[in-house]
Amino acid sequence: MAQVSITLPTLHVDQVAAFEKRSRFYAVRCGRRWGKSTFAEVLAADGAIRRQKIGLFGPDYRRTSPLYRALKQILAPLIDSKSKTDGEIILRTGGLCDFWTLQDEDAGRSRAYHKVIIDEGAFTDNKTMMDIWEKSIKPTLLDYSGSAYVLSNTNGVDLENFFWRICNQPEHGFTEYHAPTRNNPLLPLRQIDEDETAYQTRRAAIFTDLKKQTHPLVYEQEYEAKFVDWSGDAFFDLGKLLGADGNPLPYPATCDAVFAVIDSATKTGKENDGTAVVYFARTREAISPIPLTILDYDIAQIEGSLLETWLPSVFAKLEGFAKTCRARAGSLGVWIEDKSSGMVLLQQAKRRGWRAHPIESKLTALGKSERAIDVSGYVFGGKVKLSAYAHDKVTPYKGVSRNHLLGQVLGFRPGSKEAVDDDLLDCFSYGLALGLGNAAGF
Repeated sequence: MAQVSITLPTLHVDQVAAFEKRSRFYAVRCGRRWGKSTFAEVLAADGAIRRQKIGLFGPDYRRTSPLYRALKQILAPLIDSKSKTDGEIILRTGGLCDFWTLQDEDAGRSRAYHKVIIDEGAFTDNKTMMDIWEKSIKPTLLDYSGSAYVLSNTNGVDLENFFWRICNQPEHGFTEYHAPTRNNPLLPLRQIDEDETAYQTRRAAIFTDLKKQTHPLVYEQEYEAKFVDWSGDAFFDLGKLLGADGNPLPYPATCDAVFAVIDSATKTGKENDGTAVVYFARTREAISPIPLTILDYDIAQIEGSLLETWLPSVFAKLEGFAKTCRARAGSLGVWIEDKSSGMVLLQQAKRRGWRAHPIESKLTALGKSERAIDVSGYVFGGKVKLSAYAHDKVTPYKGVSRNHLLGQVLGFRPGSKEAVDDDLLDCFSYGLALGLGNAAGF
């Protein structure tokens, strides 16, 4: 074989430390942007180049696909065959990389690996993951006395969670490396011609600001990679959604645009399940210190056959808000989950030429807790406020009259297994992600 050159990604100093301390069964508990993906790429590519058989496992296709693309590029000079459909990269040296999603309870069965890498181990299915590890994945290591690496951020304190268990219960045989985000010395990226002193000063200020602007529990989980107990006080603080004087706000006198988010019925397969909508006004931060205002909400039990007649009322209300709030761009329309009865609403709107948009899959693919945690910084930073109308509104739903928006948002506990209504919470989380995360094109 002709000589070829393979360039592996360069590990930063903390990744090198994690690499040097690895054991046969090894859990890397790391914060956001520490470099988990790069670490996995080096582990996999280094093994495959050495003629090893590597098994790579992720919670779902969405989270295995980026690793497949990265390894395909790194290993290109040695690839004999590859198939994204079959989830494999075979090298001319005899090394290979197999890709599996952990939605398959038989992932890895009948294979033999020198090394397995489980990505996002904390975000696997609590009901199945330990069985998949013990019955499907772990036996693949027997032939070659292989090693297993589990890489993940944390996902609360949960005695059923696979990652929590291997990090906290010694009987599973894993050693652990803890890598908070700040251990990545390359964050943030250095500016051109910035000397070391200036860089370290700016770096310290950025991490200080990040901590100030982030919900304390979110910071501990996402950036410190600690196991956080979410079962205590309310996650969202009403005070953060009110004005500086502790009161809700009037409708904006002017804004850039208004929009709505719908979480539609029948996700549980039950007739008359909740259909919810939340209305928002968006204003550029250069114009207003409060970029997002919650104008109104509605929630009702609507039979599937009546959804078509209900939707026009949402667009009519948006037009009313566009006038009341003097929206410069008018109404941007409605964002709807592209699943279940939401698909029906999207089709109806398309036929009538109404502005209805499917919510991006990167948002809908997240769990309820992940979505809420991701947008919590906007609430904590005071970027979203309640209008007096939305704050004071009381409406009947399932025989109970109350402010259901406040009830669902303020009653939310990340990781709770209790079955509760969450349609308005989903609208709230989607609305913040769309309005403040730039997903809606503001």
